[in-house]
Amino acid sequence: MNNYELILIFDPNLGEEKTGLFVGKIEEKIKSLGGEIDKTEKWGTRRLASMIKKAKTMTQGYYVLIRFKSPANAPAELRALLKVSEQVIRYFLSKAVIVLEGHVDRRVPHAPRAAEAVEVGEIKGKPLGEPQ
Repeated sequence: MNNYELILIFDPNLGEEKTGLFVGKIEEKIKSLGGEIDKTEKWGTRRLASMIKKAKTMTQGYYVLIRFKSPANAPAELRALLKVSEQVIRYFLSKAVIVLEGHVDRRVPHAPRAAEAVEVGEIKGKPLGEPQ
């Protein structure tokens, strides 16, 4: 199972109740696909950074973050559900990089790598400016 993060932006005029119902629907879809929810955070109403084509007159959105684990086929099914949804203005679904106690999961191709320490004035252990 892979770790994923889903950020949803809803119309703030929907209200807390309707937004909560749709978030519950998404969580049930993740569970039905064999996934498990790690955390759901409701960030509340925030100002949008730019204009969105789907909602040209909106300047604010209601943000929700869902962190979950699921099989590899779940993101495609979630995207299909979110594309046709009228409640969701925009969404961002990505694979999450999990860092535990300084350990980086190397299976994720974009995980940051530790930098190699070299002394100033050296390139790969050879002093600069001295004959070789």
